[in-house]
Amino acid sequence: MPGGILNILKNIIRGGEQRIIKYLLSNTELSIKLKGSSKTESFKSNIGTPQGDSLSPVLFIVYLEHALKNIRKIETLYTQNTLELAYADDVDFASATDFVDVETIQKELADFRLNVSTNKTEYTLVQKDEEDWKKVKKEGLLLGDTEDIERRKQLSNLILQKLSSIWIRNDKVKQVTRLNLFRALVKSILLYNCGTWSLTKQEENKLNTFYRRQLRTILNIKYPTVIKNNALYQKTGETSISLTILKARWRLFSHILRQAIKNHPTLQ
Repeated sequence: MPGGILNILKNIIRGGEQRIIKYLLSNTELSIKLKGSSKTESFKSNIGTPQGDSLSPVLFIVYLEHALKNIRKIETLYTQNTLELAYADDVDFASATDFVDVETIQKELADFRLNVSTNKTEYTLVQKDEEDWKKVKKEGLLLGDTEDIERRKQLSNLILQKLSSIWIRNDKVKQVTRLNLFRALVKSILLYNCGTWSLTKQEENKLNTFYRRQLRTILNIKYPTVIKNNALYQKTGETSISLTILKARWRLFSHILRQAIKNHPTLQ
């Protein structure tokens, strides 16, 4: 385990918690398995954090944030027009005036033994008269709302079709089980980060129609069988998808407000 992270943790957590972390990562037994071969004999390691360990991502985020704090002190990199967005190991630097000097950031992070993948580094120019930026993917999302909604619909339909053998087995799989699977595996994909969507009335209507079509698939209701929308919602225990998105938007809005109050000394 790098000595740097232990020094960082001294300013964040108490001594007892530091000892627990040090104990959990000491004398870790590891083994290596290459494709087409058997596992090697296990060996002990006190260097780094083992891959797959639940503590590793938390420690990495702490270490990365410490490195970013040092980069923020560089006046030539950070100005009033610079915005930083970090999620896990993915960091975006946005500027209202010009591209951020990524090469300098790479050199600074290298001092912390953090390597920036040049193959994955992207430059995106957002302009009013340009549309290409709307198709840029960030954290699994497309920047354009309309583009992202269409992609979410495609992805959720793909999963829906892959599980078609479950939906058609009314006599084998109970309806409550099918609905629970649908909510966990299909609906969650459709609504991923939907709280950020800005929808027109036409887009809401299209989404509602699309979602009702999926619900009919779950119930194995096909033409010429007809079921009214209210009856469909009542039978599945669902509501219109536009209402679900509206609730998600309000939850995100309240979360942002709480963060603003938390970070504003005069409002605490």
